[in-house]
Amino acid sequence: MRYISILTILLVTLLTGCSGATMSGIRLEESNHNVVIGNTVLANKLQFSHSNTEQRGGYLHASVEVMNKTDATISLSYRFYWYDAKGLEINHLQSTFSTLTMTRNQVSLLQALAPSIMATQYRIAVRDTNN
Repeated sequence: MRYISILTILLVTLLTGCSGATMSGIRLEESNHNVVIGNTVLANKLQFSHSNTEQRGGYLHASVEVMNKTDATISLSYRFYWYDAKGLEINHLQSTFSTLTMTRNQVSLLQALAPSIMATQYRIAVRDTNN
């Protein structure tokens, strides 16, 4: 069920085509179109930058920096989704969300290696761990 919900979120976000679009609490990060944030409250606490992709042994490696813009510790969960050149999601074993706790003003690097050499694109879904 969680998988279907996330796919729905991604589909709605992709269809809007607008940077910084907000709908029903879901937000496409303004400066990084590869990041889908689970709610606008969390989106206002984070800043994403330095999105990077490179090939490593024939596999796509993706990374993006995230900064906690607040003076409080926050906990978030994130998951990478991988897509082929046609924009179709690459089916792989259901990966789980990773949890990250960030102290005030901390910068962290979210990164992953694609599960298939067919991957040419990615998205990261980010949500508040406490909700």
